[in-house]
Amino acid sequence: MCCGRDKTQAVGIPIQTRTPAQSPSNARPSPGAAEAQFEYTGRTALTVVSPLTRKKYRFPQPGARVSVDPRDRSWIAFVPHLKRCG
Repeated sequence: MCCGRDKTQAVGIPIQTRTPAQSPSNARPSPGAAEAQFEYTGRTALTVVSPLTRKKYRFPQPGARVSVDPRDRSWIAFVPHLKRCG
């Protein structure tokens, strides 16, 4: 504090902090956003870790189907050998 003011008042710019509830990786999907299923079309097994939610998706064999968080749908759609079901 300076002269009885806190720092946000001294410079005129409020300090904003990001709480864990506001971070994209902890954000909850909007109500009504359903999980999508993806099928693996490769030859062996595949594990994908989302850079958005940090969730790990494991496809143990060809033809395996896994439900994907709605926040990861657009990202995982670009992973080779994965196709959206339905």
